[in-house]
Parts: sequence; structure tokens; C-alpha cells
Amino acid sequence: MNIQLPRNASRRFQPKSHFPAAPLFQRARARLVASFFAALLCLTTLTPPTAAADRNEELLALLAAVEASYSKVEDYSALFHKQERVDEELLVEEAIILKFKKPLKIYMKWVDGPVKEALYVDGKNNDKVAAHKDGSGASLTWNLSPTGNTLLDGNRHPITDIGFGFIINLMRTNIPVAMEHGEIEIIRLEDETFEGRPATALEVRLTPKEGRKYYASRIICHIDKEYLLPVGITAYDENEDLLENYRYTDVKINSGLTDMDFSRKNPAYEF
Repeated sequence: MNIQLPRNASRRFQPKSHFPAAPLFQRARARLVASFFAALLCLTTLTPPTAAADRNEELLALLAAVEASYSKVEDYSALFHKQERVDEELLVEEAIILKFKKPLKIYMKWVDGPVKEALYVDGKNNDKVAAHKDGSGASLTWNLSPTGNTLLDGNRHPITDIGFGFIINLMRTNIPVAMEHGEIEIIRLEDETFEGRPATALEVRLTPKEGRKYYASRIICHIDKEYLLPVGITAYDENEDLLENYRYTDVKINSGLTDMDFSRKNPAYEF
């Protein structure tokens, strides 16, 4: 016997789908995806400031440790490597024997080329630099102002702006101000070998606003792990042009330098 089903029976007895209608499912999925990315965005915006604050504190702690270390230094000697951009021209690197004694006694002798020496002792020689560049004797030794045109020719800084204290002061007067105004990016703060010795590499980018000015746009500083002193600093301008590169090698701390190390009467000198 043939049983005739109603014409719409096949539709009435079709199994129900386990999924909502396509438009409804798509809207639900879109809401889920949107919620996921909103949560991800929230995490992205919340995490970096916390991490940045931690890095800032780490950097400030490092600066404090360096200042504490330098406070214990009475004298030091080193081979000072210097390269500077002056009047838009990048000059060749120079190597200079440096002796330094606190509060401000400086002796410098250039390694290459004709004999060239400079001597400055704060409060002595009318606060003038005794300098010569040919080694011909005291008759050709000049007494010059450290900030005068003669000594500043071909130099970015006077002789008094040299050594670890100058670098520490540079960092102390720039970094906290940039942090206060949110104008610093710590690119790296990590262990690294520098001139064959363990060091901490610090690299920051400074982005001044509202008329503020910083020493440079990007600064790389290397701090010797044993001495906790800044043995290298490189500075770039906003165009990524090198401004200056200073390195200190063969460093000897508190070796007992005497007044004779900062005297024109020293028989090893050619004043």
C-alpha cells in the first residue's frame, strides 16, 4: 500500500541544524573577535608603561651606582681615544695619554705625530693651560685660556670637560629630565663586552619637546663592570650623524698620581 505524504513533509521532518543561521553566527563570531582584539589592545597599552617604569628605575639605580663609584676615585690614568665632529667635519681619531687627579688636575700627551702636551691645574698658572705642540722646549710653551679660541679650535670641548666626571654629569643632567617629561626611550640596557672588558651597554634616544634641549639625540654609553665607571660614550644628532666618540682604555684607578705628574718640571715631559 502506498502512503502519500503531505507535500511539505520533507521540510517538516528535516533534522535541525546544530548551528545558528549564517548571519547570526557571523555576528557572534565578529563580536568574539572584536572582544579578543580589544583585550589584546588593552594589554598592549597597559604593559609597556609598567615595563618602561621598571627600566627607568633600573637606569637611575645604575647612574647612582656609577656616581658612588666615582666618589671613591682620587686619580686615574688612561689612553683616551677621541673623535669629534667640528664645524660639520668629522675629524680623525686621536689617541692621548691622560692623567687626571681630583679636584681638577689634567695632563695630556698625544701619541701620534709631533710631540704635543697640555697641562692644566685648577687654581694654578692663572687658570691657564700650559701647552705646546712641537716639543722644542719651554720657550715655545704657551699659557692659554682653556675656553679661548686657540685651544677650542678643532675641539668640541675645553680641556676641563674631560674624563669620567664629565660623562657622569652629562648623563645626570639629561636623563632624569627626559624621564620626567616622557622624552626618553631606553633602547638597550644590557651586558656587553667593551674594549675586551665586561661592561654594561646603555643606549637611549632623547626626543625633546616644548623647547627643551638635550646633549644629543641618541647616546650610547659603556660602563665598565669592575670599575663602575663610564669608559665610553658615543653621541649622535637628530640626523644620526656622529657628534663625538670617546673611549678610555688601559684604565688605572687610584694609582697614586703625585703633584709631579702635573708639573712642567716633570723630567719625562717636554715643556
